[in-house]
Amino acid sequence: MKVNNIKLVLIILSWILSFTITAQSYDRSALSHSKKQWFVSSGFGVQISGIKEEDFIITNIAPAISVTSGFWLAPAIGLELSYKGPYFNYIEDDDRHSYLFILAEVLFNVNEIVNGKKKMKNRWSFIVHSGQGYFYNNYFNQSQLNMNGGIINNIKLTERIDVFMDVSFIVGWDIYQGDEDILPSAVLGVSYLFK
Repeated sequence: MKVNNIKLVLIILSWILSFTITAQSYDRSALSHSKKQWFVSSGFGVQISGIKEEDFIITNIAPAISVTSGFWLAPAIGLELSYKGPYFNYIEDDDRHSYLFILAEVLFNVNEIVNGKKKMKNRWSFIVHSGQGYFYNNYFNQSQLNMNGGIINNIKLTERIDVFMDVSFIVGWDIYQGDEDILPSAVLGVSYLFK
């Protein structure tokens, strides 16, 4: 089996394990009395190749696109599968570093966790998300397993349509500079909830 295939198998197994642990640790009665709510979302924003002071320059800004599909197991916990890309700039050269990042994450709606038993009057939600995924760097022709995490500010416009801002980061080793790398991004988007 090739190294890339082994990495892919390990990623899939780790997703299954993390989802199983998360679902088992959540309140079973809450899961059994709630209907799964599927959603799709898409967003567009910006990303940069690092969080050091020298990274925050205009030539280091690149577009960020995210496409997501997932479901809420209960009002406080959800699972999603996402795509992030398509490229980032790097301050050491003028090239586009194109990449593909497919990831699976667990979502925690903090509002529901803290005030789940009370009827929420506002339409705002604070969501924390974290997971891992398969990162393929087309520029260097290499793949690896990377982590992703972030926070989402979500505002419900209607029963089915939400708008959100997702501030997140990809964390990996040797994405582009030979040691630990962080690719932060900020994305504005729309989410559609199926009933």
